[in-house]
Amino acid sequence: MLAVGLLLAMVAPVRADDAAEAKAHYKAATAHFAVGEFADAAQEYQSAYKLKQDPALLFNAAQSWRLAGDNQKALVLYKNYLQLYPNAGNTDQVREQIAKLNEAIAAAEQAKTAPPTNTVEPGSQQTAAQPPPVAAPVAPAPAPQVTTKDEGPTPLYTKWWLWTAIGGVVVVGVVVAVAVVETQPGPWTSLPNVGPGATSAALSVHW
Repeated sequence: MLAVGLLLAMVAPVRADDAAEAKAHYKAATAHFAVGEFADAAQEYQSAYKLKQDPALLFNAAQSWRLAGDNQKALVLYKNYLQLYPNAGNTDQVREQIAKLNEAIAAAEQAKTAPPTNTVEPGSQQTAAQPPPVAAPVAPAPAPQVTTKDEGPTPLYTKWWLWTAIGGVVVVGVVVAVAVVETQPGPWTSLPNVGPGATSAALSVHW
């Protein structure tokens, strides 16, 4: 009994030290994650998880590796998370991330193995690109011959003196009409033509 008591007394301080160290790693990881240093955050989350097996620490590490662009490490941690904590509340989100990572990794592998488009088959000679043929100059078409036909006498309505005389008559008529209107006095000739019923209303002035 004495030996067991001494053993328990020695284990308790060790556990307290592990918890304090795990908390320190967690605080450092959170600080790295907040400023976008995702790779450093992932390392700190992993160190904290080794000391304290909390599901959130493992999930945070997977998230940090994914945001850091290391798809392979993120995929491993996501899969381990599902195996170790199958009843966690965010398993659907983790499965979705796993599917996206598998697609991204497959696309990257396919891009590496795809042959370049500008390769030349062995034994074939690469010829320089031939310039496009130059079109022969085209001679301009001859200008069409304009023929004038003998027209008859010019109509009367095209004479300039006729329209000048008509314009003079119109001007004289307008001047006479204006003079007649101005000589007829009226009670509302100085009022603005506004309001309902035209000159039946006038604008009031406010002083």
